[in-house]
Amino acid sequence: MQNKKISRNLAHFISHDYCGITRARTFPEHRLDSNLKKGLCWTPANLALNPFGQIVENEWGALGDLIMLPDSSSEVHVAGTDSISPLRYFHADFLNMDGTPWEACPRQYLKRQLAKLELLGMKVIASFEHEFMLTDVEKPAPCFSLEAARSEEVLCSAITAALIEGGVDPEMCIPEYAARQFEVTCSPAEALQAADRAVNVREIVREVCRRQGRSVSFSPIISLNPGTNGVHVHVSLWSLDDKPLTYDPNRPGQLSEIASQFTAGILEHMAALTALTAPSVVSYQRLRPDSWSAAFACIGQQNREASIRIAPITHLDGCDAAKQANIEYRAADALASPHLTLGAILAAGIDGITKKLKMPDLVTVNPSSIPEDQHKKFGMHPLPSSLGQALDALDSDEVIKSSMGEMLVDCYRAIKRSEIALMQNKKDNEIRDSYSAVY
Repeated sequence: MQNKKISRNLAHFISHDYCGITRARTFPEHRLDSNLKKGLCWTPANLALNPFGQIVENEWGALGDLIMLPDSSSEVHVAGTDSISPLRYFHADFLNMDGTPWEACPRQYLKRQLAKLELLGMKVIASFEHEFMLTDVEKPAPCFSLEAARSEEVLCSAITAALIEGGVDPEMCIPEYAARQFEVTCSPAEALQAADRAVNVREIVREVCRRQGRSVSFSPIISLNPGTNGVHVHVSLWSLDDKPLTYDPNRPGQLSEIASQFTAGILEHMAALTALTAPSVVSYQRLRPDSWSAAFACIGQQNREASIRIAPITHLDGCDAAKQANIEYRAADALASPHLTLGAILAAGIDGITKKLKMPDLVTVNPSSIPEDQHKKFGMHPLPSSLGQALDALDSDEVIKSSMGEMLVDCYRAIKRSEIALMQNKKDNEIRDSYSAVY
């Protein structure tokens, strides 16, 4: 009887944690079928790691166990070479030992908001745009240039091919505005898949860069460059039977009534949202006026200084405007968990729908040019200028806190307070270097 050949490759079950870091359980590939059914064990306190490898004080300590159960439909596979093993992993949820969802699981948090939206007869289509910098380029080509695209064509072609193979469906991999900066955009997908894809973009880009001996950073701002890296989150509302619900050409911003309420909800809770979407000390070196990021909570149509931007719609070649309509949340970066980011945006939007909030006037100029006595007209207010201020706003926002649950909030707060303590008394460049070394 011939022995069955056993693969020497490894597979991984992954979770993207509160710090925007992909944690993994790794095992021999021949055990995959069994592990897909029963999952693997995970220690709750592993979710209490800060970006710098310290487990912060948490309610679990050394006690307890969880099941890390993979979603078989979320598989990512990128082939290897003769000298490099394939990349193969599955996104996983954390469950209690009896199989019930664990309250503090980031992926389950997003699923809870999707369930609430489904009760309203809706679902969300979303996409994430990622900016990153190649930190090993000594003499960068001009921004947006053909030279920049051609000079990194080997890398960008490999990234695009790997993303396609991994099921991410990239739209572009292009040079961006800042020196050494590139951007990957993906086609829209249903919300859970879109958040998983955001993780996949980060990990596949890093994988390809490792294979080519390149150095990359997704950190919001690095010492090498004056520009910043953001993550733009695009969201649109759809009926459960796939009819677009976001567009109305006769209303302000061409947003339907329900999309306007949803957007007004995001604006209402934006200070608290930044604690989750701009989640680190270095994030607030990016959220500054006149930086094409977001320094004020406001809504603008095709306005890249607005924290919520109503995206443009093309009418060329018979394109369906209703299927294009979406809003773009701009106060996010890649140090955030995509599942927490999108979950919190949806929680805020659902609150806006529930309360039938009215969308304020749209900002059509640079928000920093609007006098303070006019802010109320636009529903404007400055976003938190530090992680500490953002955490205070989260602590004061019962809607976002209750959507997360006490266990998740408490652990998340402890991690972020530990980051503040570690960065205290460091200069801006030292803070940038600390985060770019991790991300």
